[in-house]
Amino acid sequence: MKMHMFRRGMIFVTFFGSCIAIALLVASLGTKHWVDAAAKRTLNPADSNGRINYGLFSGKKELNVAYGWRSYEIDVLHLLKYEPDFLIYGFWIGTVTCVCAALLFSDLAAVFAAVNAATTSSCFSGTAGLYLWNILSLLCNIGAIGLWMAQYYLKIQSNVLSLEDRDNSWTSDGMAELGYSFWFVVGAAVANFLDIIVIHIANSDKKVDPIIPMMEEKTNGAIMLY
Repeated sequence: MKMHMFRRGMIFVTFFGSCIAIALLVASLGTKHWVDAAAKRTLNPADSNGRINYGLFSGKKELNVAYGWRSYEIDVLHLLKYEPDFLIYGFWIGTVTCVCAALLFSDLAAVFAAVNAATTSSCFSGTAGLYLWNILSLLCNIGAIGLWMAQYYLKIQSNVLSLEDRDNSWTSDGMAELGYSFWFVVGAAVANFLDIIVIHIANSDKKVDPIIPMMEEKTNGAIMLY
């Protein structure tokens, strides 16, 4: 009975882990800091400064050419459509797809963790199902992380600016870094991984039938025969 309650309690812990992953993934989609970068104007680097940040869909840039800061909105979808060299489209759409898929699987993991902790488990809400949803979510998060890091090293690191800004002598080469929205996905992956460990712990201490030593068996047999 105690073992059964322990198992249900541990499974319910994974519900909170999945909720943390869900919150982090929603935050990663809704915030605008997958990229944070500074910028300078090559014609007058001492008198110019820029700050750029954007997420998967939108962002903001602030440029100062010694006349004060001016803010502009960044439409990532517009730039992807009209400036194909802004980002690698395949990596961008892959990142979005992986994050959304990870969010879906984390939702399923949370729902079925609650079901499994409260009732008798079925095929997809039992241990096998919980492993499945969390592993799929973890793999999708890893996919998003890998794709965006590839995007960073191949594109973002050298440029986060539109063609118009580059034509106006602005550069961000070597001044970009991965923002906190990206690290939210890393946190979600960690939450999925910890859930998998908890599920393993919950199912590792199964009751094992005691093994009777051979000598004791022989003794008991002799007594019965006598």
